[in-house]
Amino acid sequence: MIFSHLAMYCQKGEAVWLLLLILENVFMTTKSIFKITIWFALSSLILSNSASATPQYASVAARYSTTSCTIPCEKSQASDWYFWRDENRVEIRNATQDVGEIWRRDGKKRLSFVYVEPAHKRGIEYNDTDLRMINHKRSWDRLASVVSSAEIEKLSLVGETEILGHKAQRYIGKIDKRTVEVVWIPDLQLTAKVVNIYPDRQVTTEIKSFLTKQDNALATSEDQLSDYALVDFADLGDMETKESMAWLKKSTMAPGHDVHEH
Repeated sequence: MIFSHLAMYCQKGEAVWLLLLILENVFMTTKSIFKITIWFALSSLILSNSASATPQYASVAARYSTTSCTIPCEKSQASDWYFWRDENRVEIRNATQDVGEIWRRDGKKRLSFVYVEPAHKRGIEYNDTDLRMINHKRSWDRLASVVSSAEIEKLSLVGETEILGHKAQRYIGKIDKRTVEVVWIPDLQLTAKVVNIYPDRQVTTEIKSFLTKQDNALATSEDQLSDYALVDFADLGDMETKESMAWLKKSTMAPGHDVHEH
């Protein structure tokens, strides 16, 4: 009888049914009420934890700069690049927009990758097996955040700051043989800055701005990508012999290029 009332309460969603339940079952022991209360509390906690277990990635469009130098860093080399992120898609493109890469994640968490040359509307597609074969697998966490949460967990929180209007945290520590400093934006699950100091060199990647319409830089849409001349990585060996595909031999930036190089 108690559970029939509980079902009615859950269906109606009205407080009055709970009141009637208590009044009608005054004989219910305090122990029974306590057990039901604990059951509901634990159920809510389990649901809450399961919902927050997987990181949620907000859409981001940003411009980064990477600087590298040989210690003592008297001269350095710098390159700017664009970064676009959605929940299951990440695109990276150099600032000159000559080459880029698009990573996608399907419902089974499998990754696929497209090397693109936007100016020529062409590219090379890699599936999960291809990426494993050429040792080009990447963790989605690192792709979507620049530095993975697993790496940040190895560092120590040393302070807080603000980056482009967002509260950020500073982490410092050692990973393997390098000293690492990370500035992390928690609400975006995004790295604002990472400095890797190796015994012989230093590499710094830092966000410069969030993109606006004035930047005239947009991610490649799926419709645009459908108009590209795309070649499957597995078919490269056969395609390179065709005169119309001579560009494949020149795409030295494409992962696994040396595998098919003749």
